[in-house]
Amino acid sequence: MAKTTFGVALFSTEPAHETVKLGKLAEKLGFDSVWVGDSHIIWREMYVLLGAIASQTKKIEIGSGVTHPHVRHLTVTAGGFSTLCELAPGRVKLGIGIGASGPRNLGIKPVSLARLEQSVEELRRLFRGEAVQLDGKEMRLMFVHPREVPIYVAANSPKSREAAARIGDGVILGGRRDVVGAEVRKIRQVAAAAGRDPSSVTIMSWIPCSIAKSEKRAREAVKPHVARSGMVTFTKLIQDGQTVDEEDRNATERLNREYDFSHHMGPEHSHLVPERWVDLFSVAGTPARVREKIEAVIGDGVDIISIVPYGDKKTIMKDFARKVKVAFN
Repeated sequence: MAKTTFGVALFSTEPAHETVKLGKLAEKLGFDSVWVGDSHIIWREMYVLLGAIASQTKKIEIGSGVTHPHVRHLTVTAGGFSTLCELAPGRVKLGIGIGASGPRNLGIKPVSLARLEQSVEELRRLFRGEAVQLDGKEMRLMFVHPREVPIYVAANSPKSREAAARIGDGVILGGRRDVVGAEVRKIRQVAAAAGRDPSSVTIMSWIPCSIAKSEKRAREAVKPHVARSGMVTFTKLIQDGQTVDEEDRNATERLNREYDFSHHMGPEHSHLVPERWVDLFSVAGTPARVREKIEAVIGDGVDIISIVPYGDKKTIMKDFARKVKVAFN
């Protein structure tokens, strides 16, 4: 089994120069990748940040965490990432999904899974310099030199995970931590059935993380992200007619009524999170406790663990690198 690598995912709620500093810090601390969220109304602009991080780092891989086909025209995505490849050759990865706060805050629905799959293939063709029919018009990038940009597909449902296993260079898993091992095995099986080398699909586990001397403080810090993860996961189970605990059902119904995408993964939703969800959807606590949980995630067979730091991001990144990650180097 290949060694698990570690990344940091940044949702830029702080001023842009602070996010760039965090990207530089990630490289200094020995993280292997840094991913920047794409929701341009509520967070700072992803392409500006990725470009700045690319130009001020030398080794760390950079990627979108994640962009989507509706808000960004595919030619914008292809042109943007081709340009990033010139700034950071061999270091660029494209994370893409159906969309959450990005399209919703513009009054646009997330795309269908079929459209997402089609978009991945169209992006690959654009990266190769080929013509693609978009909006009834043939389009191609005029400046691009043919290149391969690894495309990671965000997958939060069984069908999206199967699609990602068939078409993605990588898969981004969120959701419940207690089922990651089963999801990894399924992705490998689907990839093999599609005639692919299962080991060629890079699987990343995306985990909200907080580290503090106070377990309570760390757990409270991750609840904004946990609120969104729990709402998505249990809404799907309820819609599929599966049995859901009454506490989980009640919390899910309240979140669906009250969740505000203009404060996506913000603390406004923390009070709606059942305490047991924190253990299901995050790693939070003392360094020793977080180290124990990360060891379990590595045992699930993922290739990349990307933490989403909550609280003082700089301090959490340092603590994770020096008190957690170091144990697995």
